[in-house]
Amino acid sequence: MEGVSMAQIGRFTAEQAPDAAQALARDGVIVFDQLFDPALIAKVAGEVRRVVPGAYDIAARRPEDLLKVGDRRINGLVPIGRSMSNVIDMLLSPAFQTLFDQALGRGWVYESFGVISSFPGAPSQRIHSDDAHLFEDTPFAGSLPAYALTISIPLVEVNAVNGGTEFLLGTHRLEWRESYEETPVTSPLQPGDCMIWDFMVRHRGQANNSDAARPMLYVTACRPFWTDYTNFKPDARKLVVDRKLVLGLPDEQRKRFKRFRPMPGLRTGLVSFSRVLRWYAPELHQGLMKHVLRRGSFR
Repeated sequence: MEGVSMAQIGRFTAEQAPDAAQALARDGVIVFDQLFDPALIAKVAGEVRRVVPGAYDIAARRPEDLLKVGDRRINGLVPIGRSMSNVIDMLLSPAFQTLFDQALGRGWVYESFGVISSFPGAPSQRIHSDDAHLFEDTPFAGSLPAYALTISIPLVEVNAVNGGTEFLLGTHRLEWRESYEETPVTSPLQPGDCMIWDFMVRHRGQANNSDAARPMLYVTACRPFWTDYTNFKPDARKLVVDRKLVLGLPDEQRKRFKRFRPMPGLRTGLVSFSRVLRWYAPELHQGLMKHVLRRGSFR
């Protein structure tokens, strides 16, 4: 029909990950259907509600390292503690491994993990990309492969009422000054589905016209040379994981989490306290260390 785009977001099973990688390179976005067990997503959603209640209730405690991404929308950290250890298994999905190896190269790493929620009454966002081209205003802009991907894992059904994310397919290949005449497209999601898009593809969150929050887990995977300084403050905690969950992984899997920061604990607190003293009160730090290391003292 004239004036209406017939393009659609490609949907794939886990076994079709190589095909999904080709579609991602072409269109800038794909969906994995039922990549995860919905019962597992329900369990993770319950933990997110407990740890970060502000992801479900706009009046409740908000996530830390909060990033405002629009009116009545939030994006914030979700620490991966032992009660959420299943999230590590989700992030190590073989389908992700295949897709990211092809899209980002074999050295890819995880950069961030958190939740993004739109609350009732949230209007549509403006069309945007998650970051700029690596070499903006050069002949290379739009011609290079992806450097970062956003992974969205819905914790509730996503539909036309509570507002999904709509995309201008193929716009990851365009410079911002280039116009695009096609109609944005979206796709409904069920718990267990997963949507993945190139950082450069143009998109926006639709309005939430329902009476409940629409929380989604978000994850960033990227090439090892890149860090997200556009969407986060330089000292933001973007990937916080219980130390034992990471250290217990085989080397090949652990390297995906090389940017993690440990959850606060006694050891972390003591190390931070020691560092502050060493930097700002070196004489006091030296005296305390002599006392601690004295024979018979705690080690």
